[in-house]
Amino acid sequence: MPVFASSLTATGVFWACLSLAAAILSCSGFYLPFWIQGALFNSTEVSFGSFRRCSYPRMKDDGGVQIVHECGRYTTFRDIPSVSWQVTTVTVGIGAATSLLMAFTALAACCVADVVTKRAARILGLVQVVTGGAIYPNGWGIREVREVCGGISDSYYLGTCQLSWSFYLMGAGVVMLFLCSFLSLWASRIKPHSYRI
Repeated sequence: MPVFASSLTATGVFWACLSLAAAILSCSGFYLPFWIQGALFNSTEVSFGSFRRCSYPRMKDDGGVQIVHECGRYTTFRDIPSVSWQVTTVTVGIGAATSLLMAFTALAACCVADVVTKRAARILGLVQVVTGGAIYPNGWGIREVREVCGGISDSYYLGTCQLSWSFYLMGAGVVMLFLCSFLSLWASRIKPHSYRI
């Protein structure tokens, strides 16, 4: 059996694995457009994410409205209907990418000595805490969401819509990232040693 030198303790290895799971949940939840769910014309189920949407109306050549039953992203960044959603797309996207990068770095530290030092573990843990914030609910008052949420949604109020499973998936990833940050701070205080795998 090969011997891998690691600068991580058992808690550090657990932190690395938990970081990877949290990053996967966060990235999946960010990409999938099922953050909020409502109904258009009281029958067509519609879902929104920060930069994607499922089931949307489109004008036909004869001037009528056709409902497109597919998921897609907004054509350009400017087409995202709210400044809050644009900010959310950038900040949560950067946070998800950063968490994935940190998870792969932490996994590398399981096999190679001194990839993650005590100071780096503390910094990575704090970065994981900071990447959890978003202002997405501020955009719930836009026309597109109002049409789907009974005409009564507003900033931080969904009206007749509800949060959907993708939002909770991302939320679980963020909670796990908070846990990872505390583990990294705790693990950085414990004396490291080598593991035989």
